[in-house]
Amino acid sequence: MANVMNRANGIGGSDAMRIMNGDWNSLYREKLGIDQPEDLSNVFKVQLGIWTESFHIQWLARQNNLDIDVSIGRIEHADEPWLFAHLDAWIKSEDTFLEVKHSGSHANSHEKARYYMPQLQHYMMVTKKRHCMFSVICGNTEPNMIRVDYDADYQLQLFKMEKAFWWHVQNKIEPEIIPNAELERIEKSVESIPVDNLIVVDMENNNEWTSAAIDYAETIGAAKKHEEAKDTLRGMIADNVGEAYGVGIIAKRDKRGRVSIRAAKEK
Repeated sequence: MANVMNRANGIGGSDAMRIMNGDWNSLYREKLGIDQPEDLSNVFKVQLGIWTESFHIQWLARQNNLDIDVSIGRIEHADEPWLFAHLDAWIKSEDTFLEVKHSGSHANSHEKARYYMPQLQHYMMVTKKRHCMFSVICGNTEPNMIRVDYDADYQLQLFKMEKAFWWHVQNKIEPEIIPNAELERIEKSVESIPVDNLIVVDMENNNEWTSAAIDYAETIGAAKKHEEAKDTLRGMIADNVGEAYGVGIIAKRDKRGRVSIRAAKEK
């Protein structure tokens, strides 16, 4: 119950996710105690993430030879105490926090880091760190730890949205208009935030990309048929055949036993 009360007294990482996803009304009602938070004790995927968190952190520590502190507890923003963070762990050598997740999807760690960007940037804002470490178990694949950098502009926009939401809570005025267009714009900006030094680039308006993309889409079927034909031709070459030809096609076996296929007129 104490943890629920703590969450009602400010905005944490999961709240940041809901605010940036436009879930203002239900979150507002929970903060004021009008509605109770959803009972997640019987939600398998949520409980699985809770149970695997400790193992996940221990595994990363062992595989990367890290000194990790898991007794951080609640941290509040130095200037805005209504902003808080419940951190999974602290990596001493990195001097920043580690956030871990367990996902049933096959999305990679970079995609998941961008999905959880509101939470990660919120935690960096609270701790005043310029980067954090993130790891996700996708299904049962072994996790790998990646770096997520802070972004000043994103944090500014995030803070504005959080402050706007918190105004409703403080004044007990339920939100009537959600700034969805602004939230979508901010979400789009996540693509430019480095995740393991990599960003996402929108090539929608690049003419050269558009032309090549159309060609690629139109030739997928032909390319697949081409590869299937090569496999069929290779399968017809007996182990004692060094070269075969016919109908303008030549198949040759190299010194390692690999069979290459080419048109006779190709050089």
